[in-house]
Amino acid sequence: MKRKILDFSIMKEELSQNNVLEMAELIAFMELRFQIGYQGSRMQRMYADLYADIKHKNELGHTFSDSYDLVQEGALYLCEHYGKHLNDVIGYSKKGKPITIEIACIRKMMKLINRKTSDYYRTVSLDALTPVSEPSYEIKEEVSQDYTLYEKIVASLNLTENMRVALECRQNGLSYPEIGRVLSRAQATVYEYFIKMRKRYMAIYG
Repeated sequence: MKRKILDFSIMKEELSQNNVLEMAELIAFMELRFQIGYQGSRMQRMYADLYADIKHKNELGHTFSDSYDLVQEGALYLCEHYGKHLNDVIGYSKKGKPITIEIACIRKMMKLINRKTSDYYRTVSLDALTPVSEPSYEIKEEVSQDYTLYEKIVASLNLTENMRVALECRQNGLSYPEIGRVLSRAQATVYEYFIKMRKRYMAIYG
């Protein structure tokens, strides 16, 4: 019988070295799905990447995405609680609400998500728009209190949906062939996207 990719029944089991990784995968998966409603397309991308990681993790040569860092962070925390269950209470909040192992694990993951999101928006680099080796031009803006700068710049470029996804993939370090696979487009088409984006960027910002 073929095993389910996501088996939520495992969440009721006692924590052990045999199941903490799968539990962490499921917790990360559910939290990213929840965060889509608050953080939009970036969380959608991480959610899709994590699902692909879970589905293909046992395949030889699979390269894990940054999303799987959440799983590793969660699994390390769960390892501290062998013999217990996810719904066991380990403390209370300042308001007196119980904190379970699962909630504490989610908090660990959220700290990592917030760090990744902060790093992502802190710098918008023209390198991401440059398909060939050229002198590096960077726009470095302190946006600790305003993460809308990146979106404003991207919005000004009037990108198609595919261009926007391609740019996000490039910001995450994907190669042109990898972006092509994500978009189901030829590498030449992806290359053209970045040529167009670079021209628009230079026309507006010089």
